[in-house]
Amino acid sequence: MKYLPVILALCLAGCTQGLAEEDSEKLRAMMMTVEALPPSPTNRVADLPAAVQLGRSLFFDTRMSMDGTIACASCHDPNEGWSDPRPLSLGVEDREGGRHSMPVQATAFQTFWFWDGRADSLWSQAIKAIESHPEMDFTRVEVARFIAEHYREPYEAIFGALPSLDGLPQRSRPGMASWDALSSLQQQTVERIFTNTGKVIEAYERQLLCSDTRFDQWARGAVEMSNRELAGAVTFMQEGCVDCHAGPAFSDGLFHNIGIGSGNNIPDRGRAEGMELLWDDVFSGVGPYSDDVNFGAQKLASMEGEEGSLGAFRTPTLRGAAQRRSFGHRGHIESLTRFMGRVYDDAELDSSAVGMLDRLVRGIDLDEPGDVGAFLEMLNCPPVPAELGAPSEGF
Repeated sequence: MKYLPVILALCLAGCTQGLAEEDSEKLRAMMMTVEALPPSPTNRVADLPAAVQLGRSLFFDTRMSMDGTIACASCHDPNEGWSDPRPLSLGVEDREGGRHSMPVQATAFQTFWFWDGRADSLWSQAIKAIESHPEMDFTRVEVARFIAEHYREPYEAIFGALPSLDGLPQRSRPGMASWDALSSLQQQTVERIFTNTGKVIEAYERQLLCSDTRFDQWARGAVEMSNRELAGAVTFMQEGCVDCHAGPAFSDGLFHNIGIGSGNNIPDRGRAEGMELLWDDVFSGVGPYSDDVNFGAQKLASMEGEEGSLGAFRTPTLRGAAQRRSFGHRGHIESLTRFMGRVYDDAELDSSAVGMLDRLVRGIDLDEPGDVGAFLEMLNCPPVPAELGAPSEGF
């Protein structure tokens, strides 16, 4: 930190060399491009144009919820940085969720999903939200019936003929007596349609890259940083923000305990609980609905080397961060600069925080979070292309 005033002074004097060459190269390598999009081996339709279009329709369709009022876009609003301005989203019947809605732009670059990583694929994350009681509360049988009634033609064009749903109850999922009464074949039929619904939603969400931002334009040499943006970039690199917010998504996809707690005096185990849930998930990458169980097995095996999972949460993308209004896994921090201006020290931990503070954030002190904020504004997402926005036709 002792050299920062000198660097800032040089920048204010019009210097364009505030970033060390090595840091400049690292930043430019974080440019978002379609070519950088990683594959999704457990989803064979992940990059199919027809799947993208069907997923787009489903993402915005409020009918796919228990009371017909909530869609994926209700909590991942493209006009709110693909997130929710409220700390905690309200699902059907105004039920309050337990955590803040994570942004979905650049989400395809993640390795695990949800704040605690309890899903190992983007398609699995989507169907968990659909069936979640506080969120959309639409059971897997209802999803199958909904697809057959409203989206049969585009579904069958991708996955083939829908099987008969005769004899199924109107509403059913594990934990209900009606589900236990179904045959194994009926359960598998329902879960296959349910899974495929998540897979087309993933295909759509993979397109939400938040590319061609001012940062990406700088990275390819089309624009120059302002003095304040440059000062923020210097701080971003020198203070180690890039250690966690790396890559095209500005997220390492890993889990870190940064000591902010939950803001409600209720401890949240975070990643430690997420791993437990994932091991037993029928919709994991090693389950019967995965299109590549070997890839899924490798991903699950990678969890065995994770350390410091108690109280750790997934690093969110910084793309579009300055366009959002709530931060942290509970959304209880309402200012980006306030969030960045924290001094991460064991003595400053929230009373509800559990586990050990991640070594990567120990001692971080951003003297001028406003400068970093100016840098992060370079990551503001441009308007979503019309072909990826809410469908103009009614449902």
